[in-house]
Amino acid sequence: MDYYASGKLMLFGEYLVLKGSECMAIPLSYGQKMQVEHSEENNFKWTARVNEDVWFSACFSKDLEIITSSDAAKAAILLILFKRIKAENPSLFQTGLYFQTQSDFPLEWGFGSSSTLISLLAQWSETDPYLLLENSFRGSGYDVACASAATPVIYDMESHQTVPVYLFPKIISKLLFIYSGKKQSSEKEVQQFNSLKISAEQVEQMRTIIVAAAKSTQIDTFENTMEESEKLLSGILKLPTIKEQKFPDYPFAIKSLGAWGGDFFMAVYRKENDARNYFMEKGYSVLFNYNELIKK
Repeated sequence: MDYYASGKLMLFGEYLVLKGSECMAIPLSYGQKMQVEHSEENNFKWTARVNEDVWFSACFSKDLEIITSSDAAKAAILLILFKRIKAENPSLFQTGLYFQTQSDFPLEWGFGSSSTLISLLAQWSETDPYLLLENSFRGSGYDVACASAATPVIYDMESHQTVPVYLFPKIISKLLFIYSGKKQSSEKEVQQFNSLKISAEQVEQMRTIIVAAAKSTQIDTFENTMEESEKLLSGILKLPTIKEQKFPDYPFAIKSLGAWGGDFFMAVYRKENDARNYFMEKGYSVLFNYNELIKK
Protein backbone atom coordinates (compact mmCIF):
# COMPACT_ATOMS: atom_id res chain seq x y z
CA MET A 1 0.00 0.00 0.00
CA ASP A 2 1.12 3.56 -0.73
CA TYR A 3 0.52 6.58 1.49
CA TYR A 4 1.35 10.29 1.18
CA ALA A 5 1.66 13.23 3.61
CA SER A 6 2.27 16.92 2.83
CA GLY A 7 4.93 19.14 4.34
CA LYS A 8 4.05 22.42 6.08
CA LEU A 9 4.94 25.99 6.88
CA MET A 10 3.42 28.04 9.70
CA LEU A 11 2.70 31.60 8.56
CA PHE A 12 1.37 33.03 11.84
CA GLY A 13 1.17 31.90 15.46
CA GLU A 14 4.65 30.53 16.06
CA TYR A 15 5.42 29.84 19.73
CA LEU A 16 2.11 31.27 20.96
CA VAL A 17 0.18 28.34 19.48
CA LEU A 18 1.62 26.40 22.43
CA LYS A 19 -0.03 28.83 24.86
CA GLY A 20 -3.55 28.83 23.49
CA SER A 21 -3.44 30.89 20.31
CA GLU A 22 -4.51 29.44 16.99
CA CYS A 23 -2.00 29.41 14.14
CA MET A 24 -2.22 29.81 10.37
CA ALA A 25 -0.37 27.27 8.26
CA ILE A 26 -0.13 25.99 4.70
CA PRO A 27 0.28 22.43 3.35
CA LEU A 28 3.05 22.20 0.79
CA SER A 29 3.54 20.63 -2.60
CA TYR A 30 6.54 18.91 -1.01
CA GLY A 31 6.07 15.92 1.26
CA GLN A 32 6.85 12.30 2.04
CA LYS A 33 5.40 9.03 0.77
CA MET A 34 5.46 5.58 2.32
CA GLN A 35 5.11 2.12 0.85
CA VAL A 36 4.33 -0.87 3.08
CA GLU A 37 4.81 -4.42 1.82
CA HIS A 38 4.49 -7.79 3.48
CA SER A 39 7.77 -9.64 3.88
CA GLU A 40 8.61 -13.34 4.11
CA GLU A 41 11.19 -12.46 6.75
CA ASN A 42 10.09 -12.58 10.36
CA ASN A 43 10.98 -8.96 11.13
CA PHE A 44 10.16 -5.35 10.33
CA LYS A 45 12.52 -3.42 8.06
CA TRP A 46 12.61 0.33 7.48
CA THR A 47 14.39 2.26 4.73
CA ALA A 48 14.08 6.05 4.48
CA ARG A 49 15.23 7.99 1.45
CA VAL A 50 15.53 11.63 0.44
CA ASN A 51 14.90 11.41 -3.27
CA GLU A 52 17.01 8.32 -4.04
CA ASP A 53 19.56 8.58 -1.21
CA VAL A 54 19.12 6.41 1.89
CA TRP A 55 19.43 8.54 5.04
CA PHE A 56 18.14 6.08 7.63
CA SER A 57 17.59 2.32 7.88
CA ALA A 58 16.67 -0.05 10.65
CA CYS A 59 15.48 -3.57 11.35
CA PHE A 60 13.23 -4.60 14.26
CA SER A 61 12.47 -8.07 15.60
CA LYS A 62 9.00 -9.60 15.72
CA ASP A 63 8.95 -8.62 19.42
CA LEU A 64 9.78 -5.01 18.48
CA GLU A 65 13.37 -4.87 19.57
CA ILE A 66 16.03 -3.04 17.54
CA ILE A 67 18.21 -5.50 15.62
CA THR A 68 20.19 -3.00 13.54
CA SER A 69 19.97 0.71 12.80
CA SER A 70 21.98 3.45 11.12
CA ASP A 71 20.92 5.92 13.82
CA ALA A 72 20.06 4.73 17.34
CA ALA A 73 18.06 7.83 18.32
CA LYS A 74 15.85 7.67 15.23
CA ALA A 75 15.35 3.93 15.65
CA ALA A 76 14.28 4.50 19.27
CA ILE A 77 11.60 6.99 18.19
CA LEU A 78 10.35 4.62 15.50
CA LEU A 79 10.22 1.82 18.06
CA ILE A 80 8.06 3.97 20.35
CA LEU A 81 5.69 4.62 17.46
CA PHE A 82 5.51 0.95 16.50
CA LYS A 83 4.76 -0.07 20.09
CA ARG A 84 2.02 2.53 20.39
CA ILE A 85 0.47 1.32 17.12
CA LYS A 86 0.74 -2.32 18.19
CA ALA A 87 -1.06 -1.48 21.44
CA GLU A 88 -3.92 -0.03 19.37
CA ASN A 89 -3.92 -2.68 16.63
CA PRO A 90 -1.86 -5.82 17.37
CA SER A 91 -2.98 -7.57 14.17
CA LEU A 92 -0.82 -5.27 12.04
CA PHE A 93 2.35 -6.92 13.32
CA GLN A 94 1.48 -10.58 12.80
CA THR A 95 3.61 -10.89 9.65
CA GLY A 96 6.91 -9.41 8.55
CA LEU A 97 6.74 -5.95 6.98
CA TYR A 98 8.97 -3.77 4.84
CA PHE A 99 8.49 0.01 5.10
CA GLN A 100 10.00 2.38 2.55
CA THR A 101 9.67 6.15 2.84
CA GLN A 102 10.80 8.81 0.42
CA SER A 103 10.94 12.57 1.03
CA ASP A 104 11.08 14.91 -1.98
CA PHE A 105 12.63 17.78 0.02
CA PRO A 106 16.00 18.13 1.81
CA LEU A 107 15.45 17.40 5.51
CA GLU A 108 17.26 20.57 6.55
CA TRP A 109 14.50 22.68 5.01
CA GLY A 110 12.28 21.86 7.99
CA PHE A 111 9.21 21.05 5.92
CA GLY A 112 8.14 18.30 8.32
CA SER A 113 10.00 14.98 8.12
CA SER A 114 8.67 14.10 11.60
CA SER A 115 5.08 15.26 11.09
CA THR A 116 4.78 13.54 7.71
CA LEU A 117 6.12 10.36 9.32
CA ILE A 118 3.43 10.56 12.01
CA SER A 119 0.75 11.11 9.38
CA LEU A 120 1.96 8.22 7.21
CA LEU A 121 2.02 5.76 10.10
CA ALA A 122 -1.41 6.97 11.24
CA GLN A 123 -2.83 6.45 7.75
CA TRP A 124 -1.37 2.96 7.48
CA SER A 125 -2.44 1.84 10.95
CA GLU A 126 -5.69 3.86 11.19
CA THR A 127 -4.38 5.27 14.48
CA ASP A 128 -5.11 8.78 15.78
CA PRO A 129 -2.09 10.82 14.55
CA TYR A 130 -2.23 13.08 17.61
CA LEU A 131 -1.93 10.04 19.88
CA LEU A 132 1.24 9.06 18.01
CA LEU A 133 2.52 12.62 18.22
CA GLU A 134 1.93 12.79 21.98
CA ASN A 135 3.94 9.60 22.42
CA SER A 136 6.90 10.72 20.30
CA PHE A 137 7.82 14.17 19.01
CA ARG A 138 5.12 16.14 20.88
CA GLY A 139 4.61 19.76 19.76
CA SER A 140 1.44 21.63 18.81
CA GLY A 141 0.32 19.22 16.09
CA TYR A 142 -0.28 21.91 13.45
CA ASP A 143 2.23 20.16 11.20
CA VAL A 144 0.35 16.87 11.54
CA ALA A 145 -2.86 18.71 10.60
CA CYS A 146 -1.16 20.14 7.51
CA ALA A 147 0.02 16.68 6.45
CA SER A 148 -3.52 15.79 5.39
CA ALA A 149 -4.96 19.27 4.75
CA ALA A 150 -6.14 20.30 1.29
CA THR A 151 -5.98 24.07 1.86
CA PRO A 152 -4.32 26.61 4.15
CA VAL A 153 -5.80 26.27 7.64
CA ILE A 154 -6.22 27.95 10.98
CA TYR A 155 -5.41 25.30 13.59
CA ASP A 156 -6.34 25.02 17.26
CA MET A 157 -3.99 22.94 19.40
CA GLU A 158 -6.47 22.14 22.18
CA SER A 159 -9.13 20.65 19.91
CA HIS A 160 -6.89 19.67 16.97
CA GLN A 161 -9.54 21.30 14.78
CA THR A 162 -8.73 23.10 11.53
CA VAL A 163 -10.67 25.76 9.66
CA PRO A 164 -9.90 26.20 5.93
CA VAL A 165 -8.55 29.63 4.98
CA TYR A 166 -8.84 31.39 1.64
CA LEU A 167 -5.97 33.81 1.05
CA PHE A 168 -6.71 36.45 -1.57
CA PRO A 169 -4.82 36.43 -4.88
CA LYS A 170 -3.57 39.97 -4.19
CA ILE A 171 -1.85 38.54 -1.09
CA ILE A 172 -0.41 35.26 -2.32
CA SER A 173 0.87 36.81 -5.56
CA LYS A 174 3.24 38.99 -3.49
CA LEU A 175 4.82 36.42 -1.15
CA LEU A 176 8.30 34.95 -1.34
CA PHE A 177 9.63 32.16 0.89
CA ILE A 178 13.38 32.03 1.49
CA TYR A 179 15.46 29.29 3.11
CA SER A 180 17.67 30.75 5.81
CA GLY A 181 20.43 28.23 5.24
CA LYS A 182 20.21 26.53 8.62
CA LYS A 183 17.91 24.08 10.39
CA GLN A 184 16.49 25.10 13.74
CA SER A 185 15.82 22.60 16.53
CA SER A 186 12.10 23.01 17.22
CA GLU A 187 12.32 20.91 20.38
CA LYS A 188 15.05 23.10 21.85
CA GLU A 189 13.21 26.29 20.90
CA VAL A 190 9.99 25.02 22.46
CA GLN A 191 11.76 24.17 25.71
CA GLN A 192 13.21 27.66 25.92
CA PHE A 193 9.87 29.27 25.09
CA ASN A 194 7.98 27.23 27.68
CA SER A 195 10.18 28.76 30.37
CA LEU A 196 8.86 32.26 29.51
CA LYS A 197 5.85 33.89 31.11
CA ILE A 198 3.18 34.63 28.53
CA SER A 199 0.16 36.77 29.31
CA ALA A 200 -3.40 36.18 28.18
CA GLU A 201 -3.22 39.56 26.47
CA GLN A 202 -0.27 38.44 24.33
CA VAL A 203 -2.11 35.27 23.29
CA GLU A 204 -5.19 37.32 22.42
CA GLN A 205 -3.05 39.76 20.45
CA MET A 206 -1.75 36.91 18.28
CA ARG A 207 -5.29 35.67 17.72
CA THR A 208 -6.29 39.15 16.56
CA ILE A 209 -3.32 39.27 14.19
CA ILE A 210 -4.25 35.91 12.67
CA VAL A 211 -7.87 36.94 12.12
CA ALA A 212 -6.70 40.17 10.45
CA ALA A 213 -4.24 38.27 8.24
CA ALA A 214 -6.92 35.80 7.16
CA LYS A 215 -9.32 38.62 6.29
CA SER A 216 -6.76 40.75 4.44
CA THR A 217 -7.66 41.61 0.87
CA GLN A 218 -4.75 43.97 0.16
CA ILE A 219 -1.03 43.32 0.51
CA ASP A 220 -0.51 46.46 2.62
CA THR A 221 -2.91 45.13 5.25
CA PHE A 222 -1.26 41.72 5.23
CA GLU A 223 2.13 43.39 5.64
CA ASN A 224 0.85 45.17 8.74
CA THR A 225 -0.10 41.85 10.32
CA MET A 226 3.36 40.45 9.55
CA GLU A 227 5.00 43.42 11.23
CA GLU A 228 2.68 43.26 14.24
CA SER A 229 3.46 39.57 14.68
CA GLU A 230 7.21 40.21 14.47
CA LYS A 231 6.98 43.04 17.01
CA LEU A 232 4.95 40.88 19.41
CA LEU A 233 7.32 37.91 19.27
CA SER A 234 10.40 40.12 19.36
CA GLY A 235 9.21 41.55 22.67
CA ILE A 236 8.44 38.11 24.11
CA LEU A 237 11.64 36.40 22.95
CA LYS A 238 13.86 39.42 23.60
CA LEU A 239 15.32 39.01 20.11
CA PRO A 240 15.58 41.41 17.18
CA THR A 241 13.34 40.66 14.22
CA ILE A 242 14.94 39.04 11.20
CA LYS A 243 14.51 42.26 9.24
CA GLU A 244 16.23 44.35 11.93
CA GLN A 245 19.03 41.83 12.18
CA LYS A 246 19.74 40.99 8.55
CA PHE A 247 17.70 43.02 6.07
CA PRO A 248 17.18 46.57 7.40
CA ASP A 249 17.34 48.03 3.88
CA TYR A 250 14.62 45.75 2.44
CA PRO A 251 11.66 47.99 1.51
CA PHE A 252 8.84 45.61 2.49
CA ALA A 253 7.81 43.32 5.36
CA ILE A 254 9.79 40.21 6.32
CA LYS A 255 8.59 37.61 8.82
CA SER A 256 10.21 34.62 10.51
CA LEU A 257 8.37 31.33 10.10
CA GLY A 258 8.38 28.75 12.86
CA ALA A 259 11.31 28.74 15.29
CA TRP A 260 13.15 32.05 14.98
CA GLY A 261 16.63 31.94 13.51
CA GLY A 262 16.28 28.95 11.21
CA ASP A 263 14.39 27.23 8.43
CA PHE A 264 12.35 29.57 6.18
CA PHE A 265 11.24 33.16 6.37
CA MET A 266 8.61 35.05 4.35
CA ALA A 267 9.02 38.33 2.49
CA VAL A 268 6.52 40.57 0.75
CA TYR A 269 7.41 42.07 -2.62
CA ARG A 270 5.93 44.28 -5.28
CA LYS A 271 8.13 42.99 -8.11
CA GLU A 272 9.18 39.36 -7.77
CA ASN A 273 12.39 39.64 -9.77
CA ASP A 274 13.57 42.55 -7.64
CA ALA A 275 12.94 40.54 -4.46
CA ARG A 276 14.64 37.42 -5.79
CA ASN A 277 17.67 39.43 -6.87
CA TYR A 278 17.87 41.17 -3.48
CA PHE A 279 17.98 37.92 -1.50
CA MET A 280 20.19 36.07 -3.96
CA GLU A 281 22.71 38.89 -3.76
CA LYS A 282 22.65 38.37 0.01
CA GLY A 283 23.56 34.72 -0.52
CA TYR A 284 20.13 33.08 -0.28
CA SER A 285 19.67 30.74 -3.23
CA VAL A 286 16.60 28.68 -2.25
CA LEU A 287 13.51 30.78 -2.92
CA PHE A 288 9.89 29.96 -3.73
CA ASN A 289 6.88 32.04 -4.54
CA TYR A 290 3.57 30.95 -3.02
CA ASN A 291 2.34 29.01 -6.05
CA GLU A 292 5.61 27.06 -6.26
CA LEU A 293 5.22 25.92 -2.67
CA ILE A 294 1.51 25.46 -1.88
CA LYS A 295 -0.17 22.07 -2.21
CA LYS A 296 -2.27 21.96 -5.36
